[in-house]
Parts: sequence; C-alpha cells; structure tokens
Amino acid sequence: MTLKQTHTLWHLRRQGLQFEAERAERAWSRGREFFPEQHAPLKRETRELIEQCNWELDAQIAQVA
Repeated sequence: MTLKQTHTLWHLRRQGLQFEAERAERAWSRGREFFPEQHAPLKRETRELIEQCNWELDAQIAQVA
C-alpha cells in the first residue's frame, strides 16, 4: 500500500464508508484498480484520490512490464 492509498482509505472511513474502504484495500493490495459503487456518496476530493491511486497503480504496472 502506498501512502496515498492509505490516506484515501482514511478518507473513506472518515466518511463512514467502511465497506468501500475494505473493497479498495482488497483491490489495491492485490494490484488491481478500485472502482467505487456508483451510488456511494463520495466527496469529490475522495473520488479524485481514488483516481490518483488507480493511476499510480497503472504506472507501477507499466514500469514492471
């Protein structure tokens, strides 16, 4: 887990979205992107953090390949 991913999980939990935080942690720890549920009431800042975490994950995978 990167620092940004950990920070994003904190944001999710702080918003009371423990289920989404667990899903994100599971996905990122397996090297997969996380896509929140469409109906999840995420703040814009949290959605942007999720996008950044997914982008970082893609960049890490590209460097390995």
